[in-house]
Amino acid sequence: MTDTQIGSFIRDCVVFEDDTENGLDFDTFYGLYISWCVLGRKIPIPDSAFKTALELQGLKPIKVSGQRIYPGMSMVGAAARDYVVNSVPMWSETATDIPVSEIRQAVASIA
Repeated sequence: MTDTQIGSFIRDCVVFEDDTENGLDFDTFYGLYISWCVLGRKIPIPDSAFKTALELQGLKPIKVSGQRIYPGMSMVGAAARDYVVNSVPMWSETATDIPVSEIRQAVASIA
């Protein structure tokens, strides 16, 4: 069996936990993929092709509170750190809309 780019991405960046319905929404999952591509100097596929590729890998989302979630999936690795760091809005030292503890918790959860 030949390895696919999506298969490599999933092995490198995602862990599965069967005992939870928490997971990744599509936008987060695709953003993680883009970070993985940038770090690995790979050309990303469009989001519609990514969605199809996930289905071909046997990954199908469920609907939770009106949002499509890939259950049991969590981000790990360098691409996860890159995604989180680059997804946090820019702020100044006087900005108070994102607590530092929340940012630390997000980064610690993927470390």
